[in-house]
Amino acid sequence: MTLQVENNALAAARQARLSFRPELRVYDSRPGEADRRYTVYDPVTDLSYFLGPRELMIARLFDGRRSVADVAACAAGELHSEVPLQKVEALQNRLMQYGLLEEPGSARHRRVRDPAAGISYGPLKSLLMVPVLRIDPGVFLDRLYRRFAWLCTPAFVGVGLAVMLLAIAVLLPAGGDFLGDAGAIYGNGPHWLLWHYPVVVVSILLHEVGHALACRHYRVRITDFGVAVYLLLATGWARPLQRDWESIPRSQRLVAIAMGPYVSLLFAAAGVLLWRWGPEGVLHTAAVVAAVSSTLALIPTLLPMFNGDAYLALTEMAGVPRLRQRAFRYAKLLCTGGCQEEHLSRGRKWLYAFVIFAAVAGWLAVWALLVYMVLLVLPVIEYLFLGTWNR
Repeated sequence: MTLQVENNALAAARQARLSFRPELRVYDSRPGEADRRYTVYDPVTDLSYFLGPRELMIARLFDGRRSVADVAACAAGELHSEVPLQKVEALQNRLMQYGLLEEPGSARHRRVRDPAAGISYGPLKSLLMVPVLRIDPGVFLDRLYRRFAWLCTPAFVGVGLAVMLLAIAVLLPAGGDFLGDAGAIYGNGPHWLLWHYPVVVVSILLHEVGHALACRHYRVRITDFGVAVYLLLATGWARPLQRDWESIPRSQRLVAIAMGPYVSLLFAAAGVLLWRWGPEGVLHTAAVVAAVSSTLALIPTLLPMFNGDAYLALTEMAGVPRLRQRAFRYAKLLCTGGCQEEHLSRGRKWLYAFVIFAAVAGWLAVWALLVYMVLLVLPVIEYLFLGTWNR
């Protein structure tokens, strides 16, 4: 019976017409790199896979019309040599395991995982995530860097730091006035929503551009770039190609991580200066919102409990890639009795304990904030439908 089932499965696999998913992004190796394999990036799962040149050529022959035997015949014609059917079948099985092949017209049910935490968002991410922008930024970044390469120079960074210091010097004696203006904007009806979200999205967009431009300066390619609103909070990402990221020195990786917060603080500083010396009216309101929203949006990414810049910097300084995932795997093995504790130093154990505690605290904080923001929005709904506003 088992043999019959296996034979039926093999026959079905041979007759299947599978397609190499069109949204996959393929990156070749950098000049001078010894490893000549291609990186296939899946923007749905945020995972990457390596394929050799021949494997990638054969994978692209899966077009949804050819069977595996047809693919083997086409590959033999392309390579001018015999391609064993068994090897093509093995490659097909591996690509299916990776999720890189699909049946045309079939529904996709891939679970989206956070590669840093190693957990599945399940339906929550698709229900609660509202995408604002998501692109493959390669061409855009190349053009932007060619025109504005001076943004990555030490001189510009120094000027930006001077602007931040000036903003602090301006804000310290006039803090009461600034808080008064911020209270007038955020505490006088729901109209602040019309200002806050557009400005905070621009702030996060510039934050991620800071990361991306620094990566481009160090010749690290960005596989995915975007901004979205998740749990009523704006979020963004600029994901580097992992093989490029790991090939540069740690000091350069830390600089690329720091450039996001640098741009956010510069944006907030510009808001403070525009508030102080700009004209009254719309620009004055926009300046206050820019300073407030950019600063508030920066807080989560500077807390290591979230999957932001502070967490990435921690992984780099500790020299432990996928730190959160490793910590939870260690905790799971420890609970099931399968962990060999002598393999880890005392410092590593404390690091894992801190990461697990911080991650759990972060998740609880996010959900608590969601409940709070829902309660905060209820008066807005009341205002929209009943015309009354309770401060």
